[in-house]
Amino acid sequence: MKKFEWQEGLKEKIDALCAIFPPVIKDRWKNRLIYNTEKLAAYEGLTVVTDDLFWRSVTEVFPGGYEPLILKVKDPQKLKTTMLSSRDQESMEPGKEPVTITRWSQSVGSTTDVPPGKKILAVNSSARKGGNTDIILDEIVRSCKENGATVEKIYLSDLNIKQCTGCRACRKGDVKTICALKDDMIPFYDKLYEADGFIAGFPIYTARENGIMATFMDRWDCFSNPFLTRKMPEGKKGLIVCSWMWPNATAYDDVVEKMVILFRLHHILTTDVLVVTGARGKKHGKGVVKHHPAILNTAYETGVDFLKSL
Repeated sequence: MKKFEWQEGLKEKIDALCAIFPPVIKDRWKNRLIYNTEKLAAYEGLTVVTDDLFWRSVTEVFPGGYEPLILKVKDPQKLKTTMLSSRDQESMEPGKEPVTITRWSQSVGSTTDVPPGKKILAVNSSARKGGNTDIILDEIVRSCKENGATVEKIYLSDLNIKQCTGCRACRKGDVKTICALKDDMIPFYDKLYEADGFIAGFPIYTARENGIMATFMDRWDCFSNPFLTRKMPEGKKGLIVCSWMWPNATAYDDVVEKMVILFRLHHILTTDVLVVTGARGKKHGKGVVKHHPAILNTAYETGVDFLKSL
């Protein structure tokens, strides 16, 4: 790649952006930023890396969850305003909180009939009963039930789910209980096999799915057992509900996308995703979505469309 002239001060901004990284990975990030920025310049036939081009490159290289780090360098005042705004939410009139819901899929259309008698399994990995993830899940569950489906909702925090030990028993023979560990996952496997649709809700606290969900999904690895005679039935559909506090509605899209891929590896095709964001404050905005009829309506309609996809 040819040499490019960089606008004054941009290399210093790279150093500032990468200052948070420990030395063992700092150069990896710097090299990614430089390479991607100059690649964009080459694509556009430029000889000088401009400020605008540089920040476009930053948003491509850094995951959305790095937005506070980016703002710290790019626009410190905006970062301060965003951080302080969480204090205001506690005094807001119910229904005025800056919480949003984003739906990844469009409606399947009103001409599609809802199939009767479908079995839905819903799980919530959040331990905050009555929180935003829980309320959205409940609205979807209500929608499914009112449209003829049988639904079972499970709180993963109520179950005894052990961590995968990597024993690899599920790679050595046909494990009749699916997993060799004996805990509350054993009856769950039966429920999942029998369900037509699977709904999963999880919050993001630290730039990934919360711990219970991670442990839960580790225990799905046994479905890949080549000797397993009980194969996951094809055609099972999935719906994901995710929430996080940061107001950027795309901040952790990469985390959600990885969950969609993980479901697909186990023969569950995710047809829709609901993301709830911006519920903040000292109480972490617990349950504020219940004051937002439009958000609840989106969840209800998503439940109907999910049934239509089965």
